[in-house]
Amino acid sequence: MAAGLFGAYAAEKGVASLVTVCSAGLAALENAPVSENAVRAAASLGADIAQHRAHNLTADMVTAQTRFVCMTAQHALALQNAGIPKTQLLALDVSDPYGGDEAVYRACAQQLSAAMPLVFRFVFGCDDIRPMQRQDAEAAAEIERACFAHPWSEAALLASLEQEGARFFLLTAEGRPAGYIGANLVCGEGYMNNLAVLSAFRRRGFGRMLLAALTARLQAESAEFLTLEVRQSNAAAIALYREAGFKQAGIRKNFYRDPQEDAVLMTLELLT
Repeated sequence: MAAGLFGAYAAEKGVASLVTVCSAGLAALENAPVSENAVRAAASLGADIAQHRAHNLTADMVTAQTRFVCMTAQHALALQNAGIPKTQLLALDVSDPYGGDEAVYRACAQQLSAAMPLVFRFVFGCDDIRPMQRQDAEAAAEIERACFAHPWSEAALLASLEQEGARFFLLTAEGRPAGYIGANLVCGEGYMNNLAVLSAFRRRGFGRMLLAALTARLQAESAEFLTLEVRQSNAAAIALYREAGFKQAGIRKNFYRDPQEDAVLMTLELLT
């Protein structure tokens, strides 16, 4: 249930493409099917786990990138004693529903659902990622001023947010706005305006998360493509976009000012 609920939570946030979620036990009956009570409890909260089969934790699941969300402190201690660093472990305090009726499983599923924001912070390193609202314009304008020589004003952001095709997302970390992304969807075509992350929060994968959230939203709306411009000298951003599947479509001469520079036009096909 924990794996199913977190997969659904990551999908809701638009970042399911960035994580592989699986469930493994320390003393599981290999390939045993999930109980019907667990299936119904998870389904009541939007997670489909009907095809799940039990598996034990194996060495190939343990990497430096793996994050282990343990149902109890005892599970976490067992993994720590096996050599897994404490920084890769999160211990929850979830009651074991094994052998209980559907009400017991639903209570456990509710416990797990309530823990999903905590699990999200542990896995992704940020507090939240969500669609922007009018009240976020001031924070986005502050991010703009910190990141760009010619930032959008709060008024410009508000005007853009009010457009019918506006698709903007805000990412928060350590209790404050850390980055945002904005695009406009017009006749099934996405045009990205800005992607900005405050310098204190860079190199944490937040830009990748914002881009994933935007593209997931556009794909859900059957957009054909997403296109953007990026400074030709911005190697880090170009690498990020290429990793996400964008391809260079052309050059816009002298597109940027201060300093004057060409823009690389890049496009991501969304219907392939």
